Amino acid sequence: MEGKNLPTSRLRRGSCWEIRTLVAALLLGPISSGQEAAKKAEPVENPHGHPATCSSCHASVAGRRGHLLFDGDVSQLCRSCHDGQHAARETHPVDLAPSEVMADRIPREFPLDKGVVTCSTCHDVARQCRTSRPAGGFQRNFLRGAHVSHALEFCFRCHARENSRPFNAHDQIRAGRPKADACIWCHTGVPDVDTGPEADASHALRAKPHGICNNCHPVARGHPNDGPHMGATPPAEMTWYMSAHEIQPRMNLPLKQLLEYVRAAERAPRSIPLDEAGRITCYSCHNPHERGLLPNWNPRSIGSEPKQAHNHRLRAIQGQLCKACHQK
Repeated sequence: MEGKNLPTSRLRRGSCWEIRTLVAALLLGPISSGQEAAKKAEPVENPHGHPATCSSCHASVAGRRGHLLFDGDVSQLCRSCHDGQHAARETHPVDLAPSEVMADRIPREFPLDKGVVTCSTCHDVARQCRTSRPAGGFQRNFLRGAHVSHALEFCFRCHARENSRPFNAHDQIRAGRPKADACIWCHTGVPDVDTGPEADASHALRAKPHGICNNCHPVARGHPNDGPHMGATPPAEMTWYMSAHEIQPRMNLPLKQLLEYVRAAERAPRSIPLDEAGRITCYSCHNPHERGLLPNWNPRSIGSEPKQAHNHRLRAIQGQLCKACHQK
């Protein structure tokens, strides 16, 4: 993963927005998917609590927080193994600042890191590395606080029990209008659905796109983002081809002529969007929006599906996704 998955500067820290409890959909279901993916990956040695494996997390034998790998970024460090491939991954959102309401609910023994939730907020991995270990051993997964018999009870230490129903962030339309609670799962506000594709690519996302998607979607080993796609910057020749391929169905002109046109116009691809830095990300290939949210005239509506997707929301033009970027 590239860079830090931090919230944007416009994150509404003081609002009443609260991360909806995804207990059934995010905690119980996707974790099992991550575990299945981990079974198919190359086995890795479990470094937790073994004196010979300190270097798996620490860049120095001093072993303090400042000597952690990934410049002390706990979430990056944990995800380097807990990626759903080498080790099971959880899907609870991390690197997001809780609202004031949620922050008041979080127990004091669940530490935030500079105001944001990280893996170590819930998991006290360092406990078993200490010389003086607590009596009674450790909880499964090093969960903080008193022992609980069920994962749901642990979640209710921060989340309101009455809000524990499953939540689908792709269920985005109510009575023909965008659902604000779904929009602000990924965005800092409700974007204007009538805005054209030439506007800001990120539309004020709460975090880097792949970070938002990874919070809910464990990716199986062998997925294209396991190779040269995720975070890559397409060369200019490829972006020109992407743009030409995109407009060819309605222009009815030879591809060579369209390539000359988009090159001269410096036209960027619109139906296969890149992130704000011009890189490939999750939403370049998958459309996260429910069908009908974006108007049909918007090229970014291609690939949208109902809230329950059946074709992975692929932005396939005439049924072919790979040809949208690759000529061969």
